[in-house]
Amino acid sequence: MSLQHLSTDSITEKELQRLATDSIPESKILEYKEALVLATDEQKREFLSDVTALGNTDGGDLLLGMKADKGVATDLVGLKGFVPDDSVGRIENLLRDSIQPRLMGVQIRPIALQNGNHALLVRVPRSFAAPHMVRHQGVTRFCGRNSNGKYDLDIHELRSAFLASETLSERLKSFRLERINRLVSGNAPVKLSGEHLLVLHVLPVISARADTQITTSALERVSSGANAPTPIAASGWGPGFNFDGLLLSASWRDHSSHAYVQIMRNGFLEAVESQTLTDSVNLPNGQTQAIIPSIAWEVRLIHALRNYLKTLRELNLPPPYVVSLSLINVRNYMMWVGPRYGNGSAKLIDRDHLLTNETLVESVDAKPESVLRPLFDQIWNACGWPKSINYDENGNWREHG
Repeated sequence: MSLQHLSTDSITEKELQRLATDSIPESKILEYKEALVLATDEQKREFLSDVTALGNTDGGDLLLGMKADKGVATDLVGLKGFVPDDSVGRIENLLRDSIQPRLMGVQIRPIALQNGNHALLVRVPRSFAAPHMVRHQGVTRFCGRNSNGKYDLDIHELRSAFLASETLSERLKSFRLERINRLVSGNAPVKLSGEHLLVLHVLPVISARADTQITTSALERVSSGANAPTPIAASGWGPGFNFDGLLLSASWRDHSSHAYVQIMRNGFLEAVESQTLTDSVNLPNGQTQAIIPSIAWEVRLIHALRNYLKTLRELNLPPPYVVSLSLINVRNYMMWVGPRYGNGSAKLIDRDHLLTNETLVESVDAKPESVLRPLFDQIWNACGWPKSINYDENGNWREHG
């Protein structure tokens, strides 16, 4: 038994108590600590080593406040005098300052116990940027973990970890480019109602590993739940399965679809929409022009990403996620902002396809408007504008008027 099948926010004292009641031993993905003591540099390095050992291997949970006898859980005692807000902040700072490269996606959750104490669950994702090094007060250390606990990585394991990290990064990039090539060639998984496409990719980094697989039952469950990954700008849609995994599509005229979401069996998510990018509108000067509607396209993508982050959370695919945006077949399109702005800064897009840089989501609670802002800005740049005009001076999204 482990806690990995549960999201961190769903874990209660009941689940933790079962570890002790059932005498569950530590494992490659589960470690117990009775106390949290970070008073000395040595204690800090030990804690950092515990965390990086999980991240450098298969990920897992570090549970503090659990007594154990020879690695077997015996009593959920909790941490005495633990102040969640202060302590979690100090731990986050320690992880940020003393682990290189930064270990992203770590979730820290205090869990109140009936005895007045708190247990502390530190969930560490399997990292795509491994190996991570502990570097604190002049001491460095690389750690891994097996069924017997953590250990120091040797030179051969370090070399393998560096090579694996590069491979994961290449898989993420290759997947996106291969999917874009398919769309440009007209090989979408459904017949699309248009050829001018908004494409959003949300790729859990863990999904780049060959052993990450989502069960058909999990995909079926999420397709009918409250967090079903609705296609972009769709009022009606239907789920189904194909060779790649779960496909949800929104119907259009002539037995076509204006949008779909494809969740691959490894958890990669692709959302495509074909009606937002308008290929011919009448402008005030009497001419017609292909446009990007400057408000609608951002609203729809923000709403969609918010939904998809919830979906990935329900599928127990932890962050980090790599998010990217692509606009397909948009040569000579214009960002249309309306008469008030006069489109004075506007220019026509000078290429067929716009593929933004990738951005990294470190938390399932990330604000989608903040995640997407640099990608939006890049598209506005291609249209002659210095940035999206839908954000205020504090970085908050608000519809321009």
